[in-house]
Amino acid sequence: MTELSEQPFFKANLPMPPSVNHYWAKSVGKAKGKQYVHVRLSDRANKFRDDVVAQVADIAQRHGSIRTHSGRIRAVVTLHGATKQSYDVDNFMKGIGDALTHSLVYKDDKQIDELFIKRGEVTKGGQATIELYEIVDNTVWNSVMDFIRGVKR
Repeated sequence: MTELSEQPFFKANLPMPPSVNHYWAKSVGKAKGKQYVHVRLSDRANKFRDDVVAQVADIAQRHGSIRTHSGRIRAVVTLHGATKQSYDVDNFMKGIGDALTHSLVYKDDKQIDELFIKRGEVTKGGQATIELYEIVDNTVWNSVMDFIRGVKR
């Protein structure tokens, strides 16, 4: 059985990330007479990541510090588009996950076991509201308690 911590260990209103459609940039080069495609983060993705790193550093400074989370995570993401234009909510998580990893909020976005993404109200400039909760696995604890109860009988 798993439970969530009652309060998020991290909560922030971040800028709206670039869509995965604008996350990567490609360039074609030539080396040793052969063409190759070089794929890198786009300028928009780099700016978003830099903005998130700065914002997390500001949050850490105001609250003393933020420890890098190493456990399992439930992420709740609310996307607030800048306009009423429709968009795919699932196209924005790559940038958020990578930026929070780069900001040392958690070690790796592979730690996210549960992900909830929802569309929020239109907000000037757009933003992403992030809440991260620790998932607590009580399986071992429950086994220990069952053992103790068995010994007491």
